[in-house]
Amino acid sequence: MNNQKEMNEAKLVAFIDGSLSPEEMAEVEHWYDASDENRKTLEQLYFVLQLHDRCNAVKDVNPERALAALKQKIAQRSAAKRRRSFMTLGRRVMRYAAIVLLLAGVAGLGAYIYYDKNQYCEIVADNSQNKTIVLPDQSTVTLKADSKISFPAKFTEERVVYLDGEALFDVAKRKGAEFVVKAKGAQICVKGTKFNFKAYSACPKIEATLIEGAVDFRTNGHKVAIKPNQKVVYNAESRRMNIVEVDARLDIFGERYFDMEKLGYVINSLEHIYDCKISFADNRIEDIRFTGTVNRNNSLEHTLNIITLTTGTEYKRYGDAVVISK
Repeated sequence: MNNQKEMNEAKLVAFIDGSLSPEEMAEVEHWYDASDENRKTLEQLYFVLQLHDRCNAVKDVNPERALAALKQKIAQRSAAKRRRSFMTLGRRVMRYAAIVLLLAGVAGLGAYIYYDKNQYCEIVADNSQNKTIVLPDQSTVTLKADSKISFPAKFTEERVVYLDGEALFDVAKRKGAEFVVKAKGAQICVKGTKFNFKAYSACPKIEATLIEGAVDFRTNGHKVAIKPNQKVVYNAESRRMNIVEVDARLDIFGERYFDMEKLGYVINSLEHIYDCKISFADNRIEDIRFTGTVNRNNSLEHTLNIITLTTGTEYKRYGDAVVISK
């Protein structure tokens, strides 16, 4: 029995679970020793079981440790010892059906995890919700709806991930190891920072917004450094690039809480959100402090009403221009 197709997959799961008879355990063991392909198949299955337990975070997956543990257990020829060692997997055979459904992409789970023979993971967020994961280097990624990201199960000297869609990255610092996000011929290169990257394969426009830290945006010979509260907008078809000033948290999250911020700073953010011109009748009004939440989904009038009511000011509109006064 040296052909992997001849071995029932359910029997392999039962073998890992330690629920086979001694004769069946020996049969699977002989099959495992018969070829490299058979060994890889069982090891892949063992790792998938490990991955399922961590699919919500992905952060604790250590494939080398998992495979080493499996090989060590298989090497124990005593049926009794082998049974005891595999019982640490804890009745996972009942979870196997759930794993199969997870890998098949059942609607409603919000994200689907795939695993290939090169120990590469791909996570896909469906069109109904975001998905937050933790990469092997402890960086966190919030994958936006209808997006996918792929990355190695373990980073080596390089930390490279591939994105199709939109994601918010909070990159863990690692000395000497650059973190690279690649998408559509463009890439973001950082060492430790927080930024949002949008690059859908069906859309020529690529956007990167920096919240904190520093990043390099590179594509087709271009290399620009982005500062916090800046957004780079690049058109892959025309190869034109613009860098605009934004309130990064408002631009990315749609909401920003201001705690005793000067009104001049708050109004500057509003100008970028609503694409309008807001001025002060008296420059001293800029120093008035504002505490409150601004939501991008609210109208300009709604936001101005909240700000003026809580700061003892008023506003008037003159066409597209707004003037704030005492």
